[in-house]
Amino acid sequence: MTAPSLPTIKALFARSKNQCAFPECTAPIAEDSGTVTGEVCHIRALNVGGPRYDPSQTPQERNAAANLVLMCGRHHKIIDTETGTFTAARLQSIKRAHEEQGVAEISPAAARIAQQLQASCGDVTIVGNLGNVAIQSPGAIQAHTVTIKNTKTKGPSIQPPAGSIGAAQAKVAYCQHLIDRYQEYQKADKTGKSDYKYMAIHQALARKFGTSWKLLGEERFDDVVALLQQRIDATILGKLNRAKGRPNYSAFEDWRS
Repeated sequence: MTAPSLPTIKALFARSKNQCAFPECTAPIAEDSGTVTGEVCHIRALNVGGPRYDPSQTPQERNAAANLVLMCGRHHKIIDTETGTFTAARLQSIKRAHEEQGVAEISPAAARIAQQLQASCGDVTIVGNLGNVAIQSPGAIQAHTVTIKNTKTKGPSIQPPAGSIGAAQAKVAYCQHLIDRYQEYQKADKTGKSDYKYMAIHQALARKFGTSWKLLGEERFDDVVALLQQRIDATILGKLNRAKGRPNYSAFEDWRS
């Protein structure tokens, strides 16, 4: 049983907008660091006995883009456990709604993330099976001799190219300082209005710039800083500080001096 092809995963990731397809979930498929936390989900299961398995599908159809969707690990577990709620038809609807606004161009960064997603699928080799085997699905393994080999390999890490923000250590540190300040301010809000919003800043950056801010050219540094500073100023604590004449952050030049 092989993993979906790399071109298939590239297309899925491009259309996913680097976001879990589950409705209202803002979890990224790949973090700014390049670590892939999302998962490739089969709408109709790859294996007999799996969630929503369709015996009429061919192996190629099971690993085709039309049968796959990208989600965070939590929602992958939910859809494969609550199959009465998340039928194949409902997942197809979720997939269409999520991917219809996706980008058509696949950047080099997106291609590298796709390679990691493909590697995370892994391959399973079964040797000498004399019984029934169910992989990643409820049930048991019944056989005299079964050898399962996990050939999953670790995907490549993404290195920011020369001339990007990520290649400028001081600028990365300052942006991270602003991100930390934003998260600190959101966590300090005890009104309940900002619950969990502090976790969405990376997704907001990705939506604004279409990729990880670290992969942007250095000429976009001021744009990233402006967005982060605006987000900090818009928090409840940020507004209170501004009303009292207290700065919420230092300018880059002052911060690094």
